[in-house]
This record gives sequence, C-alpha cells and structure tokens, in this order.
Amino acid sequence: MTTPAHRVLLFALFGVASGAAAAAVFELTDAGGVLFYTAPGLVFGVIFGAILWRGRIIGPVRATIYGLAAALSHGVAVFTALSIVEPLQHLLGGADDPGMVASGVIAGAVGGGLLAGATRLLAPIRRWPLLLAAGAVLGGLLPVAVDIDALGPFIFYMLWQGGYAATLAALLPRIEKV
Repeated sequence: MTTPAHRVLLFALFGVASGAAAAAVFELTDAGGVLFYTAPGLVFGVIFGAILWRGRIIGPVRATIYGLAAALSHGVAVFTALSIVEPLQHLLGGADDPGMVASGVIAGAVGGGLLAGATRLLAPIRRWPLLLAAGAVLGGLLPVAVDIDALGPFIFYMLWQGGYAATLAALLPRIEKV
C-alpha cells in the first residue's frame, strides 16, 4: 500500500509519462483524423485504467470503459477548443493568447469534467468536481501547445496529464498498489 503523498507523486509521474506518449501520438496523427481527437485521451485512459485496476479500485471492464471515456473526453475537449477559439479571440479584441487561454479553460473544463463524471460512475471517488476544476486550470496552458513549435504539445500534455493524474490520486480512496 502507498501513502497518499506517495500515490500523488507516482500518479503525477505516470501522468507526465502518459503526456509525453500522448503528445508523440498527437504529433504523428493527421490533424483531421479521429486519432487527432481521441488518441491522447486513449493513452491516458489506458494507462490510468490499468493503474486503477491494478490498485483494485475498479475491475477490468470498468478499466476498459475508463480508457474509452478518456478518449471521448479528450475528443470533445479538442473539438470544443477548436470550435470556440476564434470567436473568443474576436470577442477578446483579436489577441491570440487571451482567446486561446479562455478556450483552453473552457475545453479543459468540458473534457476534464466529462472524465470526472465517468470516473465518478466507475470508481468510489468523492469530490470529483475537483477533477473538473483541475482540467479547467490546466486547460489554460493551451497556448503552450500552440506557441512553442515542436515541444509545445509535449509540454502541454505532460503538464495537463501529470496535473490531472495527481488530482485523481488525491481524490481516490485507499489503494492497494500502483
């Protein structure tokens, strides 16, 4: 069994690794394809579904559903960000970064909230709205993904998935092993 602080650190590290893998997949996918929308979430969901299963928080079927829910949540978040960034940039005076930050916060809340709701249905987790809040705050980092050439997606996904995973770890009940 791990202590709560140890679990948060382990989840954060797995989240950073998941984010690096997700960014690699994101960078290799076609911008218009289904993988562009779903692959980073699927990477996160498969890794953390397996961790939750190994820790006896959820069973194998729920772990599979968690992976699919993460993929869907990411897809909806990306679609949301792409749909609202230009109107928000226009609304905020034409500046790129404020509109990008605002769209990232909204998209992060949507994607993080969807996965939080799925997590609540699949696992005994309390205070799940904190996952929505973490998704929103971390979504505000979206300009990093766009403004920093090739490294931007890596930095963004490593921070987003690491932070979301750490928040998840803090909200979980006792876990047997990671």
